[in-house]
Amino acid sequence: MQGVESNYYKIIAKNIKLLRLGKKLSQEKFAETISCSREYISRLENNKEKISLAMLLHISEIYQLKPEDFFKH
Repeated sequence: MQGVESNYYKIIAKNIKLLRLGKKLSQEKFAETISCSREYISRLENNKEKISLAMLLHISEIYQLKPEDFFKH
């Protein structure tokens, strides 16, 4: 299960970065919009920290996305 879980965290990290870049936001500006630090965004995007379900839902709500969109390849 850990391998599958790890793969999903990598996919989520990639999709968060793609969302941020698609909105043409720096890590700092993106962090401001979701009320966290730039360092946290960097750790997420580099798959050094696992995103919580609460944060994933928060980002989904702010950017009007479906949470499952973050799981797509």
